[in-house]
Amino acid sequence: MNSRQSMTTPSSSPVPRRHRRGLTRSAAACERCRRRKQKCDGKTPTCGPCAGAGATCIPSERLLIRQGDADCECQSLREQLVSLERRYEALVQQHELLAQKDKDHLHDDANPRALDDRTLVNSSLDYHDPIGTSETVLPRGSDLRRNVNCSYSGRILRPTFSKSTNLEGINMSTLSCAWNLWGDDSAPTEPPISLSILNNAAYIELVNIFFERRWPYLPVLHRPTFEAKYLTPFMTDLEADPGSNFFVYMVLAIAATEKSWVEQENRLIHREFFARAVQELHYVMRIDDFECAQCLLLLCMYGHNEPQAVNLWYTSGLALRLATGIDLHRRESLVGLDLFRAEMSKRVFWCAYVMDCSIAVNMGRPLGIQDTDISTPLPLQLSDDQLRDTVEPPDPESVAIPKVTDTSTFIHIIKLRRMNAEIYKAFHPAVRSSSARDGVDALRSYYYSELNMWLVTAPRYPHTHSTFQSLEWFHIAFNHAIMSLYRPSRTAPILSADDLRICTEAAIGLISSYSSLYARNKIKYTFVAIHSLFLAALTMLYALRASPALRQDLTKPVISTNISTFLTLFRGISNGRAVGEKCSSIIERLGAAILTLFDDTEQPISAVDDEFQSWFGLQTNIFSPRDRDATFGDPVGVSPHLPDVRVDLPWTDLFIEGLDMGAVSAWNFF
Repeated sequence: MNSRQSMTTPSSSPVPRRHRRGLTRSAAACERCRRRKQKCDGKTPTCGPCAGAGATCIPSERLLIRQGDADCECQSLREQLVSLERRYEALVQQHELLAQKDKDHLHDDANPRALDDRTLVNSSLDYHDPIGTSETVLPRGSDLRRNVNCSYSGRILRPTFSKSTNLEGINMSTLSCAWNLWGDDSAPTEPPISLSILNNAAYIELVNIFFERRWPYLPVLHRPTFEAKYLTPFMTDLEADPGSNFFVYMVLAIAATEKSWVEQENRLIHREFFARAVQELHYVMRIDDFECAQCLLLLCMYGHNEPQAVNLWYTSGLALRLATGIDLHRRESLVGLDLFRAEMSKRVFWCAYVMDCSIAVNMGRPLGIQDTDISTPLPLQLSDDQLRDTVEPPDPESVAIPKVTDTSTFIHIIKLRRMNAEIYKAFHPAVRSSSARDGVDALRSYYYSELNMWLVTAPRYPHTHSTFQSLEWFHIAFNHAIMSLYRPSRTAPILSADDLRICTEAAIGLISSYSSLYARNKIKYTFVAIHSLFLAALTMLYALRASPALRQDLTKPVISTNISTFLTLFRGISNGRAVGEKCSSIIERLGAAILTLFDDTEQPISAVDDEFQSWFGLQTNIFSPRDRDATFGDPVGVSPHLPDVRVDLPWTDLFIEGLDMGAVSAWNFF
């Protein structure tokens, strides 16, 4: 009886069981003693039984104390915790969105302007796709998902500049010189890049690059909304619809073009992001107008770096059409909207306006909308965080100081583009007008003063990662606008010596500003940079050829240095592209011809060579090879109204190739 009581004591009493006196237990037997089922004293590094037998003693895992190392899993666990927190937040937001959508559906399912203040979803279901790729609009959350048999096959993904058969027989002088420079440009044939090497940290870095460097120029997205609605589900492996994937991959593709080539493990990774994005393009073309316009503008931003991957003219025009189709250009459309929805409506419209104006002017095409048709005001100078947290419009005096995170840069760019459009309409119409020639000098003086005021009032930022917020970029934009204002045009075909001098100063200033950005690794390969640099060099050489007085003020070493600077800069940013070498060869040949004029001992009588100006770049046709041989084959029989054969054969070849200096699009692409 007593024996049983003693056996049940441990279960019935909290007093711990005591071992018999003299009995000791090892914390854990070594591996040999464990196998032999014998007692082990647990001594290290060799226990007693193993030492007596002369055997190797392998301690039990429970006896080992592992030291921490630099590769511990602490950071990994922290990242997992952050990922789970994001997943939780995303699930909560999805639940709230679904509840809000159900609520809105009961009260406002027929309102085409019902934009959720967190999702910016336009609920109109009567959208007509102008491309003809769809018949109905699919609201977000529909069952359409990625389908390899349902891919987009429209015009958006065609090259901006194509030497296709449909251009045969067209007078090439009516086209921009970009057709000849870029028409045969093709993507390098390299194997696909695996994105498995990237993790969430890399994605976040690219998103930061996008909003720091490209967002100031075109704030088409609201960062908090993008991160909550698209990025978080993407990184946490939540089921995201194809539209969300498109937004994320396009942002990553645009940001990847901004990264330094040294930083990138593979410099073509942006093309893989773009390829992933366009897999969802068939779905994007079926969603509501507002979000579709945002997607199209992202495509245009990518097209600035890869013009042959996106049809910039078609896509920018389509984005503007969608924006005006829901009346974002009208002030009346903002009535009844809260601050967030009103500001995002203004931002998307003005982004479409800026993009359309840039593409239309620089390709010699009609503007998509006239300023007289626009009544919506400019965006407020607010950052994305302010826009999210502010309910009422802030006091203008409280936002007077520009910040890198607000829309001060974008507002200033809008003002410039509006002046670009006015100059384009006044000086570069497709049809000459006798009335348009009246008051040319007064009009130039007015716009020259306005552009100088624009430069003086440009926002200044103490520190920024964006090229578009640098002082050099504002000088580039200013000098490019000055060249557009003073270059030969149908309104003013012959320039004075002062006009040519202004053109030369603007061209040299633009090249110098680009050189300063390149020296600080602030400028990368873009179509815009290559084209504007090429046309600036062309402007400088044209002015030197047309103005003997300008050549007298400058020296041969100075011009030779400017040409060398251009070539070094141009080949540096072209990144080995064929178009870079093609443009460099043209400038080298033209520059060599211009430098020979400095060796002439006979001083020219006139300050301006009107014969050269009346011949070059003011024609509407090109010479055939037979006409060229007939005209320039015999120098003795050359007409006095044609250029000097000694130095102008490169200009003749340039003209025959279709680079018409007088065409509305030949000088402008910025």
